[in-house]
Formats: sequence, structure tokens, C-alpha cells
Amino acid sequence: MRRSDRRAIVFICAVVLAFWGGVLLERWLSSRADRGLTLDETAMDSLESMTATNTAQPLPSGTSNEEGHTAQPLPSLTGGAGGGSSSFSSFDPNTADSATLVAAGLEPWQARNILKYRARGGRYRRAEDLKRVYGMTPEQYEHMAPYVRIDKRFQPYDENEFEGERARREAARQERERLYEERLLERQAREQARHDSLAKRYPRQEKFEELVQLNLNTVDTTTLKKVPGIASYRARQIVRYRERLGGFVSTAQLAEIEGFPADELEAWFKVEGGVRRINVNKASVQEMGRHPYIGFARARKIESYRRNQGRIKSIDDLCLLEDFTQEARDRMREYVEY
Repeated sequence: MRRSDRRAIVFICAVVLAFWGGVLLERWLSSRADRGLTLDETAMDSLESMTATNTAQPLPSGTSNEEGHTAQPLPSLTGGAGGGSSSFSSFDPNTADSATLVAAGLEPWQARNILKYRARGGRYRRAEDLKRVYGMTPEQYEHMAPYVRIDKRFQPYDENEFEGERARREAARQERERLYEERLLERQAREQARHDSLAKRYPRQEKFEELVQLNLNTVDTTTLKKVPGIASYRARQIVRYRERLGGFVSTAQLAEIEGFPADELEAWFKVEGGVRRINVNKASVQEMGRHPYIGFARARKIESYRRNQGRIKSIDDLCLLEDFTQEARDRMREYVEY
């Protein structure tokens, strides 16, 4: 037999066993439910028979039933101390069993209705709720009412307790708001103290009130920060680019600094003095490559030209080399020597 056939047989057997197991379980649960219902009906039938027997006997109170006979009174609800007489204390219609409800004065079918009402989730919050029981007569209610005791868990919420709980919640809310305001004030105080500390450590930079032209080739970062619109970062940008160039030859070169607003700030500067030049016949590839206008690609071509062609006499000697366009040579012209 192939493995697939064996698996199919095992699967079919499992399905059959599961089916019959479900059937047997359903029958077992049904039998248990039937037994419980039979016991409850038997108890109710016995109560009905007991009630019928009791109604056939005369009552000392003189109450007559429909056939003209007086009914036997219920067991004493006051818990009398007489010998042999049964006693009956208070009861809760939410928890009492059928025998207790019948003994309290209800008919068996009324007790059964109460049990069904409770099974559906119904609850009696006050003794007056028993008036809604189907078939409840004023005499029955007056007889039962003094002995009804509703457990606290079934009683409606007390209005005084509700007001007290609301007052406690309001007090708790006010306390939370007070704590929040205190924490907010503490945080503001800490931020103010931090601001004051930073203000002492880093005093506000004074700015020029009138237009002043500064020499780009000699000005330092402290003076640059006095220009409106220039702080520490932009001041360092200007100085670093000046060092890479070897000096400025025009204020227009400020536009070559990344993110620098040259159009707005160029009027504050002027250019005086010479620049540091690079000897293209002697400088190394690294030295030439660090210059913004040359770069390492052009520096290697200059070094190759020197090795193959000899000494460079003019920047225009490089015009036939790639990347040495007229614009590139014009930018380099002020920064090279031979």
C-alpha cells in the first residue's frame, strides 16, 4: 500500500472518530440538561402539590380560597420560638430558590417565572420591583414586602455615595491640575535658569549699526560675526574658503561658498592685498589638488605635462589639455606662478 493511500485512510478514520465523538458529546450534554430540567420540574410539581394540599386545609386567619376553603398559613416569617413551629427569615428574590419563593407566598408558577427572569439576567433592585411579577396581588406583596432583603450588590447606586464619589474624583482632578501646574512652573524655571546660564556663557554678539566694508583677506571671525546676517558658522565658512583659495581677489567669490547669501552680504566687504600663489612647476600634486580652482584631476594632468613637456611658462600652455577651458584658466590665472 502506498504512503498516500495510508494517509488517506488515517484521515478518513480521524474524521469518522471526530464525528461520532461530537455526536456522543452532544447526547451526553443533552441528557444532563434533561436531568436538570426534570429535577427542577419535579421540585416545582412537589411544591404545587404541597400548595394544593395546604389550600385544602382551613386557615386560622380565615382567608378563603376560590372553592370556599380556607388556606393554611405559610410558615412563620418572624422566627417564633414556639416548639416545633417552622421559622422563615428574610429572603433575597435574586438568590432565593423556588422552595423559598413559594414559602414566601408566591405560587409555583410565579416562582418559576422569577427563576426564568433571573436566568435571562434580570435582577430585582428594590422590594417594589416584585410588584412587576406576573400575577402578583396586593395581598401577596404586603405579606412578602417586610421580609425582602436585597443584597447590596443588587441594589441601585446610592445617590449619597454617588455624590461622594464625584466629590472624590473632582478633588483628585484638582490635585492633578495643581501638580501639573507646579511641574510646569518648575520646568519654566529650569528653562529660564538654563537660558540665563547660556546668556552668561555666550553673550549676544554686537552687530554693526551702519554699513562697514571689511577686507576679506584680513578680517577675522570675531569681526565677521558683527555683520548682520553672519553668525559663527558663516564666519568660519568665509575664513576656511579664504585659506583654501590663498586669498580673495573679488567679493564675487563669496557666491562660491555653499549656502552663503552673497547678494545680501557682498556690500559689507572689499578686497585688498595680494594672494598666495602656487608654483605649477614645483608644487606637488597634493598641494595643487587642495586648491578649489585646480583639484586633483587637473593637478595630475599638470604633473604629467611637466614630466613629458617640461617647464610650464604660462597657464595657456595647458589649453590643449582636457578640463583646462578658457574659464578654468582665467580662474586659475591669479593663483598660479611659474
